[in-house]
Amino acid sequence: MRGWIGQAFASPWARWLWTLLVLIGALWVFGRSDWQVSLSQLTPAALAGALALTLVQVLVSAWRWQLTARRLGLPLDYRAAVREYYRATWINQVLPGGVLGDANRALRHGSAHGDHAQAAHAVMIERFSGQLVLILAALLAWRWMPIGQLGLSPSAVSLPGSVQAVIVGAGLALLLGLAWLARRSLRAHSLSFWRSLKAGLLVPDMLAWQLAGSTLVLASYVGVFVILAQALGLSMPPTEVVPCALILLLAMTLPVTVAGWGVREGVAGVLWLSLGYPAGEGVALGLAYGLVFLVSSLPGLVFMIPQLRPAT
Repeated sequence: MRGWIGQAFASPWARWLWTLLVLIGALWVFGRSDWQVSLSQLTPAALAGALALTLVQVLVSAWRWQLTARRLGLPLDYRAAVREYYRATWINQVLPGGVLGDANRALRHGSAHGDHAQAAHAVMIERFSGQLVLILAALLAWRWMPIGQLGLSPSAVSLPGSVQAVIVGAGLALLLGLAWLARRSLRAHSLSFWRSLKAGLLVPDMLAWQLAGSTLVLASYVGVFVILAQALGLSMPPTEVVPCALILLLAMTLPVTVAGWGVREGVAGVLWLSLGYPAGEGVALGLAYGLVFLVSSLPGLVFMIPQLRPAT
């Protein structure tokens, strides 16, 4: 029985069906009037601003990957890195797991230079630096930023139980994923991976560059949330949108649905209610964010067309 369920969810179509059910469930639970009214207020200018920030995110992420790969001894042209990052973004938007796109760019990079191990290490290290900054930023934001509706001082913020569950769940998922990767690497390439980790992240100069790049990438993600929140006319002030955005980004790392659909909207609804705001506003923000990033990934589909054409 368990094997049959596993095989069913291995199908992208099954995962998309599950994602659709989760999304519909979140929309049904939190009603539709608030989020529909909020979404109707989106303007072309706001969408253009949000899409511009997604471009920054890809450009800086590609630079971070290039920096890591070169430190590990693998050449990587910047324009090629941007194209591959767009391909990875598109794949992650349409296929389950959230990491298949990154696996694809590691495979293609490794095939181009005959070193799959180092190419995989480069992707793992640069993605890990991003997740590390996200977790640290989420903890700091909730510790120091004022959450007005709760009537708490910045030094005495107490998270709702639902938010704590999201943080713990995302952290555990990340740790389990890293443990699985580490176990696999230790089994076959333990010393090689450790040398790559030291060279690509743990030396002071690389750690500084990695954290700086990952902070800029994270700021672009959060900036999209802030722009969309303002355009949607949400009652939550930007000082509270920022820590909420970080929690939503953490929730989206859970490999439960495709591209975080449904999970993001459900967590947003619970989070907004916990902070005393209309749940529909949070759901609308989650939907708008998902649509923006789906549109922003379309260049990846364009870059994949040569791969999808049959050989003649």
